[in-house]
Amino acid sequence: MKKIKENKEVFGLSAKFHEGVDYSDKEGTITQIWLDTRNTRVPMIVTSKDSEAKKEGADAMFALCSEKCGKKMKETLNKEISIIKDYKDIYMA
Repeated sequence: MKKIKENKEVFGLSAKFHEGVDYSDKEGTITQIWLDTRNTRVPMIVTSKDSEAKKEGADAMFALCSEKCGKKMKETLNKEISIIKDYKDIYMA
């Protein structure tokens, strides 16, 4: 939940939703999702149908400030089985 400073590295985690999870009304936007295991909301980018990320199978993206943050987010997503089916690392700059 740290703010990523300008001109700093940004790491990403792409996610695939479980079947039946529908965020199509949020396509191409940043929305907040509730994470029960952390008792907080986090920003999630919902990929648009014409995006490269969607073409590569990502339904959503999480912007992360560090690899350490990415590890924590992976652990959290493993527990959040009601929304996220699968994820993979993506490095962004």
